[in-house]
Amino acid sequence: MNIRQRVDRLCDRLHTTPQYPSQGAVVFVDLARQEIREAYLSRAMLRDFLGGRGGNMVLLYNLLEDGLDALNPGVPLIFGAGVLTGHVPGGPRGNVTSLAPDSEAILDSNAGDYFPAYLRRHGIDHLVVYGQALRWTLLKFEHGRIEFCDAGRYRGMNNIELTGAIERDFDCREGRNMALARITRAGEKQVLCSGIMAGPKSIFARGGSGAKMGSLRLKAVLVRGRPPEFPIDKSHREDNKRIGRKILSTGVAKKVLKTVGTPFLYKPSRLLGALGTYNNQKTSWHDSLDAENFDQFRDGMAGCYKCPVHCRALNRIPDADETDPYRHGDGPEYVTLGKFGPNLGIDRPEHVLRFNNILNDLGLDSASTGSAIAWAMELYQRGIISDADCSGLVPNWGDPVLIETLLFQTSEREGFGDTIADSAQAVERGKYPAEALRYRMASKGLFQSDPHDSRIIKAFALGLAVATRGMDHLRNRVTLEINPRINDDPDYKRELYGATVSAEPNSYIGKEHSVARCEDQYASGDAVGMCRFNTKLFNSPSLPDSNDFAGQLTRLTGLQFSPDEVLLAGSNITALERMINYRIGLRVADDTLPQRWFDEPIDEGPFQGELIDRDEFEALKKRFYHVAGLTEHGIPGPERHERLARTVTGFSIRVELPHDLPGEAERMVVVDEAVNNVAGLRQTVRRRYPELVDRIDDELTLAVLNGQTILSGEGDAKISDGDQISFMRAIAGG
Repeated sequence: MNIRQRVDRLCDRLHTTPQYPSQGAVVFVDLARQEIREAYLSRAMLRDFLGGRGGNMVLLYNLLEDGLDALNPGVPLIFGAGVLTGHVPGGPRGNVTSLAPDSEAILDSNAGDYFPAYLRRHGIDHLVVYGQALRWTLLKFEHGRIEFCDAGRYRGMNNIELTGAIERDFDCREGRNMALARITRAGEKQVLCSGIMAGPKSIFARGGSGAKMGSLRLKAVLVRGRPPEFPIDKSHREDNKRIGRKILSTGVAKKVLKTVGTPFLYKPSRLLGALGTYNNQKTSWHDSLDAENFDQFRDGMAGCYKCPVHCRALNRIPDADETDPYRHGDGPEYVTLGKFGPNLGIDRPEHVLRFNNILNDLGLDSASTGSAIAWAMELYQRGIISDADCSGLVPNWGDPVLIETLLFQTSEREGFGDTIADSAQAVERGKYPAEALRYRMASKGLFQSDPHDSRIIKAFALGLAVATRGMDHLRNRVTLEINPRINDDPDYKRELYGATVSAEPNSYIGKEHSVARCEDQYASGDAVGMCRFNTKLFNSPSLPDSNDFAGQLTRLTGLQFSPDEVLLAGSNITALERMINYRIGLRVADDTLPQRWFDEPIDEGPFQGELIDRDEFEALKKRFYHVAGLTEHGIPGPERHERLARTVTGFSIRVELPHDLPGEAERMVVVDEAVNNVAGLRQTVRRRYPELVDRIDDELTLAVLNGQTILSGEGDAKISDGDQISFMRAIAGG
């Protein structure tokens, strides 16, 4: 079944009119045929998965054809905004979802600025694009009208030039009466570490979203026109004010985010001795990159749509040539500071600022790009790659000229930049020998998102390993592990995480509870559209949480939500993500960490000697699965799978097996894709559960449907939702 057939089947289950007040449409866009259709998600989908990230996953689960490469135009690219996106203070965020070209897992990237809020306020909750356009295309949305525009004249433009050209051609201004999601030359050339820009700096970064959008020949999505006003009642308005005050009353927002932005995180990591330096060969670096050393370059603060925090620093580099487009810009964030500072051996703020401004223009994910360069530098240091492999460049640590050259080469896929452009997939694509994987700082094929070396803080390490999109801290980071006031109050810490969690950051005891609670809280926050820095447990225990989300969800939808239901939806989202990852071949062994963290202890700083103990880690991971409601294989068991399938696909059949899966407690699996007959069921089980092929294809294995043994005509044996089927070994001979 191809993507168009899957869209048809899904739309037959969706609705033609809104199911609750404020609901926006799901807009399906076939770029190849330039066809558009609209539908609305069900109330059950809202209740079980909220919107935004959760709604995106429901759509992807239904539309994904097994076995396709991530860059195949038959794999959809899905933009989603949360129910609260653009409607509450601190909630400007949205997600982009697909399969990841730059990892072995799902692509799911979150960004803010103005695009998600404009999309939502213009009546679109989800935008699903698929098929390869015949020519480079710009999709324009303007107050209910959708237009396919020729983007040929924008081909080859990077972020700065492209934004100016679109503002001129469409008579608009970004952030004033227009929002734009766009790719750069890097996305056009399918650079795996490229993202989709949502503003001057804001980027849907992780997983290679820019390459995915480029594979569809979609240059940009333009939402033109100021957002329509949405009527809200007095209680909604008052609660918005309360949420805004709640955000601004926290010390992290008031004292640091509003004044210096996220680079404040560099210093705590440095003092802890946990900065990833030289591709995590070392863990300490200079204080020259502490946030206060960027004060002289700060040119003001900016923010996302209706966010009261304004945490995005503007920068200006003194004495730079006035004709240099990179003399000023937005940022950097903590991730860019770490990945292009200690990670590459750079210690001067002005160098980091310049790299940051170039990255923003070229549309590159600073986490993956910085990690790919650091990986190359270590491989060269160790003699695993040679001068001949580097196309004339010498990738030594701390060389700002080399790094800048590599950034431009990467965006063009020229010279050694073509290798960097393959990011964490360079071994799989034949650029490096297999030996290089030992030094790749990645999990599930995705480079680590942040510069914090997590050999010390075991909750950080667990979170990176089990994160559903790969090695990314924003899925479940227990940032309060380094908050001494919380660690010194065991009762309060127990209240935060629902169980006893050790006060020692380097202990394995109880960390499964804190990671699971953060994962649920953050997933629900993404699904409603809340910024991570405005969400409880991420840097502060006093930020908006499921209680606040539930109240505003109730007001905007007219449906009653409780805080527990919001957290459960967060858990459902990550469970569904794990089900998608299982479909594409990931298993429990992929929930792991870079080999270095198991084998090489930290050799400096206050936690010298720390590493990840393999046995302790595996035990911790098993406890996490239990707390998260998963089997020992890291996926929902049959009963939970069935419950989720009822909402997601509307179809569920338990299939009993002739004998247990190796190590599997249950004797059954669930098929949640509609099939017509027993023969079709066998095919689906083979595809979804390749481990079972030998078992169900055994010539002595018979199917039993609702108690009746099928001895012949499996293609005529019809199957319906809820049927009971088992495979049993027949006894033959005589």
